[in-house]
Amino acid sequence: MKPFSSRPAGYTIEDLSTIVGMSARNIRAHQTRGLLPPPARHGRSAYYGPVHLRRLRRITMLQKQGFNLVSIAAMLGTTTVDGGDRLEAAMADLARDQPAVARCLERHGVLGRDGAGEPAVVRPSISRAVADLAGAGIPPVAALRLLGQFMDRVAPLAGEQLAALKAQTGGVSAAPLACFAELLVSAFRTTVENAVEVTFPDGEPGKRPSR
Repeated sequence: MKPFSSRPAGYTIEDLSTIVGMSARNIRAHQTRGLLPPPARHGRSAYYGPVHLRRLRRITMLQKQGFNLVSIAAMLGTTTVDGGDRLEAAMADLARDQPAVARCLERHGVLGRDGAGEPAVVRPSISRAVADLAGAGIPPVAALRLLGQFMDRVAPLAGEQLAALKAQTGGVSAAPLACFAELLVSAFRTTVENAVEVTFPDGEPGKRPSR
């Protein structure tokens, strides 16, 4: 990566284009779509910084996973810019300071590497949820640590239930198995929602219930 210069935000659009391997035209198109924040202005020139670099790498990663720009816009819209940036910064902290948590998330298929080899959450639904929690004041590292602990507990139970189904039926095809997996996901979601209602009866995490 090129070192930042003394200019306001570091990169011209030509610099950014070279670093991320994307044409200046596509960068401007992403900006027009609202996927990219506007650059900093210095006189007549526009300069881009690390937020733009991370966002473009994120877009590239999602495109490689098969998402079109409409889907990416829904996942990375302007309402999630701050939370998303906090999530990306948290990934580096997690890999450096809590490698056991990072390995746990990698084992469960949540954490992977982006196009630049940096740690990244590879499940879009989890990215959105953690980014939204960050926007609500829940640190991404705390959310990811909880997720890892939760998945460590749930994975054996899910395996046991699926093994029991296989034993009872003598084996099932992929389609019914997928339906059963969806049933378990729905049951788990309902259980967690019920727990949330009990734990936060006023609907606001962190706020004590009124007496």
